[in-house]
Amino acid sequence: MLAMVSVWGRLVAADTYTYDSDNNRTSKAIAATNSGGPARGVSNAPSDSTDSTSDSTMSATKPVGRTITLSDFGAEDLAYLCVPTTPPTLGIVLVPDVYGLDSFTKAEADRLAAMGYLVLAVDIYNGHTTTDPGDMASITANMNAESAMKTLDSGFRFFRESPKFKVDHIVAMGWGTGANYVFQAAREDKLLDGAITFYGPVETQSTRVGKFVAPLCSLYPEKDAVATHDNVMTFENLMKAAGNDFSAWFIAAGSGWSNPGSKTYNPTEDKEAWKVAVPFLIRIAAEPVKDRKPPSIIDKAKDGIKKIFE
Repeated sequence: MLAMVSVWGRLVAADTYTYDSDNNRTSKAIAATNSGGPARGVSNAPSDSTDSTSDSTMSATKPVGRTITLSDFGAEDLAYLCVPTTPPTLGIVLVPDVYGLDSFTKAEADRLAAMGYLVLAVDIYNGHTTTDPGDMASITANMNAESAMKTLDSGFRFFRESPKFKVDHIVAMGWGTGANYVFQAAREDKLLDGAITFYGPVETQSTRVGKFVAPLCSLYPEKDAVATHDNVMTFENLMKAAGNDFSAWFIAAGSGWSNPGSKTYNPTEDKEAWKVAVPFLIRIAAEPVKDRKPPSIIDKAKDGIKKIFE
């Protein structure tokens, strides 16, 4: 069930899934839908129904991803690129949770590409993948925020500067630890058009909010020690007061609901989360294209000098 904190707009599309015998998720189609009635939370979900039209089903040719390097765009990290079989409507930079650039993240990239998006899943964990709680705690404690943000920016630059894969709109999407960096990118990275965080951060101090450069859609666990209803409400009010484009939703599951490797994996509620995420992607793709200037020769030279001393 969805609990909506703020009314963002109509739910215009949602992904329909099927599950195989191992409970692995596969994409079936994109069907028009709405929220199905009032949501639990501060305000009611949109009750007006959408048109019964739906996007065409996925191409019979399933997109296949491949590993690339971001060295031409400011970072030496690897990333997983998945290209749709039809012209993309926007580019998505996926930022995984502390599990790393694992099979789940790559499967999500493949699924989103099958929906028509150009997807780049970046690796902010230096190639480490793990499901061990001790390893994950150590990785989180030793994260280099500057390095992680540099990797995200390289992913955004890939979509802005690559002659072959340039797109008009970019959305960053992150889970857990990765959501922290997506949240920060929504604050400051002007290459970004929108951001989605799954079980990401929440701010309750006005001095730490300020103006965000990109619209932010945040999905929180319904019961969480930090992202409580009161804290999220405070955050929402601060974001609105600062003039930010922000929407927050509660999902009736624990943090980690998306990943089958998580003890709190909840496929039913994950489908509810995507009923919010997909319409946000559709909305951003429909926005007017911003007039952005490409990086100057001086900017590129600065990047080159930085690389020498790193």
